[in-house]
Amino acid sequence: MRRQFHRALALAGLGLLATAGTAGFAPRAARTYTVQPGDSLWAISRADSVTVGQLAGANHMNPNDILLIGRHLSIPGTSPSPAAGAPSASATVAAKAANPWTFCTTFRSSGAPVGVLPDLLRRSPHRLALQPLYIKWANRYGLSLALLEAIGWQESGWQQGVVSSTGAIGAGQIMPGTASFIASTLIGRPLDIHSVSDNIRMSAAFLAYLADVEGNNRCATIAAYYEGPLNLGTYGVFSDTQSYVASVEALIPRFE
Repeated sequence: MRRQFHRALALAGLGLLATAGTAGFAPRAARTYTVQPGDSLWAISRADSVTVGQLAGANHMNPNDILLIGRHLSIPGTSPSPAAGAPSASATVAAKAANPWTFCTTFRSSGAPVGVLPDLLRRSPHRLALQPLYIKWANRYGLSLALLEAIGWQESGWQQGVVSSTGAIGAGQIMPGTASFIASTLIGRPLDIHSVSDNIRMSAAFLAYLADVEGNNRCATIAAYYEGPLNLGTYGVFSDTQSYVASVEALIPRFE
């Protein structure tokens, strides 16, 4: 999130949803939907168990196109698919062939005490007071609370007043350009990056989006939060990202 070019990567990452699976969803018939204020392709695709790429293709759109209120969208039907977590052999081979970097296929966390919050957090009532916001937004986006809290702790130590040397702001250390992408494309309404609630909400929405892009692979989702989904798909997990992933993975058990 602290890389200067992150907004471009996040915008380009929308196209990656065309390859994100919908495994495990029940089949659904095609239908028509009328665009409402605040809608986005991403939000509609999640509600209807299709990918952004499938939804855009069915309506002859680019995944980055602006949705006009009142437009009638064709929602493609879904077919039965394999259970989540059981990709086909051909899909696994294709994924490995497309990305020669195998960090997330071999990484194993060193672990940490389960449920033992970081000492500084336990001794900081003003930081602990943010916990209801993490719970609220993790629930809103169907996201692992432990993952969201660990990312927040890694990024800022749950401090909204933190601003990085590259301009990343707040609890989630979100770049202003990335915040614009999240608010306009993922959420569909203006948000204030300087508001702690909005900042945590943006982190949750972006993590949920990245989880879709990365097929719910937690390691890859964490890596994409740090370096961007386009970089991850093109170059694999950078060495500094590997350290970041290891740190977040070691924190996650503490928030479980």
